[in-house]
Amino acid sequence: MFNELISNLSFWLPYIPYIFFALLLLAGINIPISEDIILLTGGMIANRYMPEQTYWLYGWLFAGCLISGWEAYGIGRYFGPKLFDYRFSKHIVTPLRVESLGRLFHRFGIFTFLIGRFIPGGVRNALFMSSGLCRMPFSLFLIRDGVACLLSTSVTFSLGYIFAGNYEAIISFFKTYNNIVILTILFLIIAFVLYRFIKKKNHQISK
Repeated sequence: MFNELISNLSFWLPYIPYIFFALLLLAGINIPISEDIILLTGGMIANRYMPEQTYWLYGWLFAGCLISGWEAYGIGRYFGPKLFDYRFSKHIVTPLRVESLGRLFHRFGIFTFLIGRFIPGGVRNALFMSSGLCRMPFSLFLIRDGVACLLSTSVTFSLGYIFAGNYEAIISFFKTYNNIVILTILFLIIAFVLYRFIKKKNHQISK
């Protein structure tokens, strides 16, 4: 079905890099657009329909993913704690999530971004907006997220390119993978918060 759609829209293929770039920018302001699906689809299109423009297409996708992260960071930096009250962001950015991510930034540094870039949807944008909320210097954010973005986009785009013949199976796998990753990360965050709480309680009792 997807192949038939692309074939029927062959006129639009030269504009695909710019269309995908625009969609990624919309994702950066919390419009529900899947970055992973765009990267996988981009890899598949590059393999089947635009092999001579593979690097050109990937460059636009990388730029879109990178700038969308800057957008989310800017939203967090500009609006600050007001984001907890806005309808478009209050389900993504919560005080508890920002506090937890702040601890992760301090403790794990760039590894928080390396893992976070592979987490889909709202969790990914929460990472970027929390960076702004925590007043992380933009130069530091740029370095950390730039490295993480290069890794995540190249891996996901390559998967779409290599397995272009099994595109539907890859999409199905990623949906399952996303759910597993989200549940795992939530479990780790809850376990970390409980560990800190119990440790603090024990310390108070020992006094």
